[in-house]
Amino acid sequence: MYLVDIRLESAARLSPAEVRGLLARAARPGDGVAHIYVQPAPPAAALSRGPALCHDAVLFLSRPTLTESERAADAVLSRCTARGLRLRRVSAMPLTLLVDLLTLES
Repeated sequence: MYLVDIRLESAARLSPAEVRGLLARAARPGDGVAHIYVQPAPPAAALSRGPALCHDAVLFLSRPTLTESERAADAVLSRCTARGLRLRRVSAMPLTLLVDLLTLES
C-alpha cells in the first residue's frame, strides 16, 4: 500500500466530500485506489494561492511499487484535470514508512 499526497487548487467552492467524490469517480479499477482522504489545506497553503480554494488529499493505492502508484495517481489526476480542476501530486510514500515514522514520534 502506498500513499500519494495531492493538492487541489480550484476557484470552485468544493467541499472535501465533493472533492473525494470527484477523485473516486476519476479512479478506475486498475488504478488500485483503496481509499481516499480529503481535508481543507492548511491556511498558509490557501493564502499563497489567492482566491483559489485548496484541499489536500491522500490516495491509498494498492499497487506493487511506488512508481506504479505514482503512475496510477497521475492517471486519476489527469482525468480530474480534464474536468477543469487543477491538481498536482505533492509526494508519495509506502504506508509502512509512514507507520514507522509515526512510531518514532510517539
